[in-house]
This record gives sequence, structure tokens and C-alpha cells, in this order.
Amino acid sequence: MTYSIGDIVRFKVGSDEIQEGEVQIVEERHDENILYINSFSGWAYKVNEERVVSLISEN
Repeated sequence: MTYSIGDIVRFKVGSDEIQEGEVQIVEERHDENILYINSFSGWAYKVNEERVVSLISEN
């Protein structure tokens, strides 16, 4: 799935924690995309696209 800036996503942190947040930056690489996400809990995360569980709303 393709994500863009402003999308609201649910993503995995660690082995079992799920967070929700807004995509701030999408870094496209030749083998994967890296998302920089501001979590609604107040933390910022850098995660690969595979850790995104679901798209909540699109920009």
C-alpha cells in the first residue's frame, strides 16, 4: 500500500504495542519505504512500511 503525508495510520512499535499517528515524511528507498510518524501519544517514530497495521484515514 502507498502512504502519503497526512495519512492517519495504526502501526506496530516493538513486538506487541500498537500506536496511531500521522505520517509526516515518506522516505522512498529502492527496497522499502520508511515512514516518519508523529504518534498521538506524543512520540515520533521512524518505521518501515511493513510495520503499518492499517490505514485509518487518507489525506
